[in-house]
Amino acid sequence: MSALQISLIVVAVLAVGGLVLHNWWQERKYRKQWMATFGRNAVQVDNGSPPADVDEEAWSEPVLRESGLGLHAQDTQTPIVTGTTGEPYVEHHLQTNAAEVTGNAARIEPVMGDHHEMTADVETEPLPDMEPPVAVMPEAPIHAETVATHPVELPPAPLDALLEFGIVMRVAEPVAGTAFSALIEQQRAEGRNVRWMGYAELQDKWVEISPWRNQEFTDVLVAVQLADRQGAVSESALRAICEDVRVLAERQHGMASWEDVTAAGQRAARLDRFCVEVDVLIGLNVVSPDAQAFSGATIAEVAQEAGMALDATGVYQRRNERGDVLYTLCNHEDAPFTADQMGVLVTHGVTLLFEVPRIENGVAVFAEMAKFSQQMAARLGGRLVDDNIRPLSQAGLEKIQTQLVHIYQQMEASQIPAGGRRALRLFN
Repeated sequence: MSALQISLIVVAVLAVGGLVLHNWWQERKYRKQWMATFGRNAVQVDNGSPPADVDEEAWSEPVLRESGLGLHAQDTQTPIVTGTTGEPYVEHHLQTNAAEVTGNAARIEPVMGDHHEMTADVETEPLPDMEPPVAVMPEAPIHAETVATHPVELPPAPLDALLEFGIVMRVAEPVAGTAFSALIEQQRAEGRNVRWMGYAELQDKWVEISPWRNQEFTDVLVAVQLADRQGAVSESALRAICEDVRVLAERQHGMASWEDVTAAGQRAARLDRFCVEVDVLIGLNVVSPDAQAFSGATIAEVAQEAGMALDATGVYQRRNERGDVLYTLCNHEDAPFTADQMGVLVTHGVTLLFEVPRIENGVAVFAEMAKFSQQMAARLGGRLVDDNIRPLSQAGLEKIQTQLVHIYQQMEASQIPAGGRRALRLFN
């Protein structure tokens, strides 16, 4: 080997060694900068072992923990979920791609009541005889945005499962109440007995949705009353409302779920039959004998002495200390009572009216009205008769009172006590 070749080999070795040393020094300098900026746990190594300048006992590899959120890839089925009541709930939802769902915890969905009035904290006046809810609406696929912006648990949704059919709407991003105003007004125009409630996250409670109020909601409850004095809501009407809410939910990139419509229709029919049985109006009439007439001035005097006041509709009302109407006194003839005409008015009869399902402690109230009717008959010189103009004796009044006891017992057994919030909603 010549001297030139040996020289070239030595130069090459020195060059490679210098390059390796330079690279090692540069790597060490950048690693120190990285450590100073991001800390020890940010050190990245390919083989999972600690770098040379890090203490092995202090070194811990990052751990990825599995999320508690279940993923449903392309879930296109419509599941039927049975709650604690045993009644199925049918849920309708949008397709959810697993790759689009992220987050670390699933929230508990709103809780529905089961034949109990609810103690939900809402802006509307709460039902006085409510019980905590027990039935649970089915779980639905959860959007990443929903998980990120909702608390772990929502307060119970203010649904009265005995009187109402529930539809729940959920959206990923908060939606202003104005987005629901068109459908709310449409339902009112159609005579629908529907309550719209929304979960206000900042207040952590359900409130009545007022379209004119600047408030946003991610969870909405649409509660359809199953029956009233107009009759039971039909299955076709329930399905139409469900479809309207579903379309509105999709428009807001959300989803809607509701109970089984057929089962709700059967509940509505049973509730309507109950209403027909107990919706009784008792009338006691004081009529003049022969062709004689009663003086309006005397009628007004007797009514006022009994604590009654004339209202704008032309009837005298007897109210309790809370302002609830107990019974009314009206003209047996067509002309209403008016304050400026009572001095000159004459009539051949007056009628006392008592709405059975709307009166709390109704047996005692009826006894008071019966006594007052006898006093008025004596003051006016008239006869006390029923709606068929048959004379009413004390024995007849006591028979009516016995029938009242049976009606009130039936209402109590059905968890709709007379004069309670449920009764006032049904017999409005």
